[in-house]
Amino acid sequence: MTHQSETWEYVWKDRTAENGFIHRAGRTLAAYGDLQKLVMEILKRSGRIEENTRILEVGCGSGPVAGRLLRFTPMVYGVDISPTAAELTKETGVGTAVTDARELPFMDRSFDLVYSTGVVDLFDDSGAAAILREMIRVTCTGGRTVVITAWKVCRLHAVIKKYLIRQKRWRYGPKRTFTALAPLLPMNGIRVRERAMGALFQLRFVSYLFEGCGLIRRMYHAVYLLLSIILWPLNRLPGSVLVTIVEKE
Repeated sequence: MTHQSETWEYVWKDRTAENGFIHRAGRTLAAYGDLQKLVMEILKRSGRIEENTRILEVGCGSGPVAGRLLRFTPMVYGVDISPTAAELTKETGVGTAVTDARELPFMDRSFDLVYSTGVVDLFDDSGAAAILREMIRVTCTGGRTVVITAWKVCRLHAVIKKYLIRQKRWRYGPKRTFTALAPLLPMNGIRVRERAMGALFQLRFVSYLFEGCGLIRRMYHAVYLLLSIILWPLNRLPGSVLVTIVEKE
C-alpha cells in the first residue's frame, strides 16, 4: 500500500499545481470527449442509475465521473489511496475515504453499482483478484460491478510506456494491460460480459510524451479533445480499454 500511495500522491499533488484558463478549459472539454465521457456512457448502459441508486467509485482520482453522477443520485461515494485525490473528489460533493482497494471499508452488498477505471491495472494478479473480490463483495445482489482497464491489444500504449521507462520518465506504476479479467474473477454467483472500446481514446497516450513540457502537452491535449468530440462514435469501437461488467446474481 505504501508504494502505491506514495506514487499516486506525487502524481495528484503535481496535478493540483496546474491552474489557469487552459487547464480549466481542458477539464471542461474532457467532460465531452475524454475517458470520463466513455465511463459515463458505460455506467448508464450497465444498469439503471436512479435517485436512490447507491454508487461507489474505487480509485476516484479527482472525481470527475463521481461528481457528474451526483446529478442522478446523492448516494455517490469514492475511495482512493491518495489523500490528495480523495480531497479533490470531496470538493465535488462526493463522500470519500482514503483506503486500499484490496480492503474496502464497507459491509457486504452496500452498493447497487461499483466501478473503477485504471485501478486493477496497477497490481499483479493476486492484487487485482483481491480488488475484484472486494468490489463484488460490496455490490448488492442484482447489482453491477464495472471494471475498466487498459486493453492489451493497444500497441500504442505499450510502445509509449516502454519508451518512457527506458528514458526513466514513466511515473504511473506497472499500468498492466489485459485481454480479459474473467480468469481473475470468482465465478460463483456472477455473470460476466467483456468488450473492448476506445478506438480514438488511445491517442491520449501520446500526451505522456510531453510531460515536463507543459505548454506543448496542453496544446496537444486540447487538439486531442476537440478531435474526440467531433469523432466520438469511434470510441465505441475496440481500441484502448477493456470493459468488464459483472452481474451479481
